[in-house]
Amino acid sequence: MYDTIWDDSFNIGVEIIDKAHQRLASIVSKMMDLAHDIEHEKKRWACAEGVKYFKSYTIKHFAEEEAYMRSIGYEDHEAHKRIHDEMRDVTIPGLEQKLEDTDYSDQAVEDLLGVCMGWLTGHIMMEDRKITQSGVCPKEPAQNEEEIQHLIYALSQTIQELFGLETQVISEHYNGEDFGRAVCYKMTYQNILGERLHVIFAVERPLVARTVGKMLFLTFHKINKTVISAMQQLSQQITHNLHTYFAHTDNPFSLYEDEMLSPRRFRQGFETGSSQYSLLLQTDLGCFAFCIRRP
Repeated sequence: MYDTIWDDSFNIGVEIIDKAHQRLASIVSKMMDLAHDIEHEKKRWACAEGVKYFKSYTIKHFAEEEAYMRSIGYEDHEAHKRIHDEMRDVTIPGLEQKLEDTDYSDQAVEDLLGVCMGWLTGHIMMEDRKITQSGVCPKEPAQNEEEIQHLIYALSQTIQELFGLETQVISEHYNGEDFGRAVCYKMTYQNILGERLHVIFAVERPLVARTVGKMLFLTFHKINKTVISAMQQLSQQITHNLHTYFAHTDNPFSLYEDEMLSPRRFRQGFETGSSQYSLLLQTDLGCFAFCIRRP
C-alpha cells in the first residue's frame, strides 16, 4: 500500500493550486497501489477508472491554474498554458491509447504511472514555482566563457529544487568515462533546418531510485519501468528548463525522438560528433552526467 504524505516543499503558496497538486499526487499513489492487484480484470478496471479520474481532475486543475495566472497578470501564462495543452491533448490521450492497445499490459501501466509521477514532480517544481517566484534560468543566455558556469549554476539549482540535493562539479569536460552503474537516456532535438542536438543524461542507479519517487514519499529499491518512465519525464522537463543554454538560434529545437541507452552505446556515443557541453556532477546519492552533443 502506498501512502502519500505531502511534502510542503512542493507548495507554491497558492492554496487552490497546492490543494489540487496534493489531490493529483494522491490519485497517482492510489493508482500505483491498484496496479499491483493480481487479478487482471480488476486491475484493468481500476486503472481505466483511475486514468479517467486523473484526466478529469487534471483538466479542472489546469483551468483553475490558468485562471489564476491571468488574474495576476503572469507574463509567461501563454507558454505555461502550452505545456498544459500538450499534457492534456497529447500525452494523456497517448497513454490511454497505449493502455487500450495492449489490454492494460504491465508495461503500459508502469509507463503511465511513471509519466504521471515524473511530469507532476517536474512541472510543479520547475514551472509552477515560477508563478510565484523567479525561475532558475535567466531570460537571456549567458555569453561566451561565462556560459558554462551559468549552465552549471542553473543545473545545480534545478537539482536542488527538485530533490533537495547539493551538487559538486567533478568535470567540465566529461568524455564518457565509467562512474558506476548508470541509467542512460538520450533525447534528440531537431529544428526546421534538420539540424540536431543530442541531450544525454546518465544517472547512477541509487540516485535514480531514491529521488524519482520523492513526491509520493516512495523509495524504489530497484529500477523498474515506472522509475524509468518517471526519469524520462523529469529529464525532458529539466532539459526544457535549461533550453536557453543550448538553443542560441533563430530556429528553435523541439524533441524529435528519445531512447534509453545501454552503457556500451552511451560510451560509444562519445567516439563521434562533438560536445557542446559535457558535465559530470556529484551528489550525496551518486553521480550524474549531463551532455549536449552535436552528431
